[in-house]
Amino acid sequence: MSLLREHLENSAHFDHLPQKYEEAWRLSDLHRYLDQEYPDADDPLVAPPITPTEDYIQIVNNLLVADRLPPSVKVVHAPERTTITCSEETAFHLYIHYTPKAYIESTLELVIQHNIQVRLFIHIDGASKAFASQKLNIRLDSHAQLFHSQSICLEEKAALIMQTELDQGEQSHYEHFSLLKGGDYLHSFLNTRLHYASSSQISSLMLTQNKEKHLFACEVRHLSDKTSSRILSRQVLEDESTCVFDAKTVIEQGTKGSEVLQASHALLLHPKAQIHSKPHLEIYSDDLSASHGSTVGELDEDALYYLNSRGIPMEKAKEILIMAFINEVLEGISTPSHAEVIHTRLGERYVQK
Repeated sequence: MSLLREHLENSAHFDHLPQKYEEAWRLSDLHRYLDQEYPDADDPLVAPPITPTEDYIQIVNNLLVADRLPPSVKVVHAPERTTITCSEETAFHLYIHYTPKAYIESTLELVIQHNIQVRLFIHIDGASKAFASQKLNIRLDSHAQLFHSQSICLEEKAALIMQTELDQGEQSHYEHFSLLKGGDYLHSFLNTRLHYASSSQISSLMLTQNKEKHLFACEVRHLSDKTSSRILSRQVLEDESTCVFDAKTVIEQGTKGSEVLQASHALLLHPKAQIHSKPHLEIYSDDLSASHGSTVGELDEDALYYLNSRGIPMEKAKEILIMAFINEVLEGISTPSHAEVIHTRLGERYVQK
């Protein structure tokens, strides 16, 4: 049994204990957990039942417990680290389940080789009263394409820090969608480096209620010519919950022809809900196209009145407007099977009947 600060001080995921004065952690709730005790992940590793329709890997805490993959997907598993290398076009799901109460640390390495297209869905769940630190390192070789969707849907008292590091080779393409839902404190970092003519499209949807706190931080570095990036986020906040959107895009000096977009839109459903939105551009080049923006709003009273006057009950009218707001970001998921899974993970509160 150790304090969380002791786990993090000895973690391979952090070169130092994160401090409140650092910009990346200024709005974090990590300090609330540092003096809580967490045992090592020695809970019984009971793998929850899954019904996969595609090839898959299943990991509980940091151990690989099952997989069904084609020969072109090579998996090397070691304690606290799993490396996956894809050498042919493929699609598969990765199920990550955390058991209760423990401190859990695991690392996943993903390599997409030259000119290969991969569609990956990551399911992350469990972790009741646990604190999980998840690291995802991705390498896209030249001309590779990765369509990566994930749902982080944790149990009520769970906390998670997820760090995704991505290096994109020349003329590679990365599409990412994240659903953040549940848990007590979810903090997702995504950092990507773009090389010549590579592109990334990153989107997130945060759904918070009660006193949950979700943070989505993204940093994109344009390191060469003809790169493009889009960062889009939507947040739906209920009760006394809090969301943070922190996006930083850097266009390096001497680069040409970059295209950059950042946009964040929040829907507040309670007067005590809070959104902190910080789109940020650092531009060291004159040859580019860039825009960024952020909006915060409530449900449109005129639209509610219109729907209600047509015989639609007020609660149903609210659901319709909320789903219309959500669907605008879901429509960016280009893999139909991924979009279908995301819809099933939204929960009854956000699904029209």
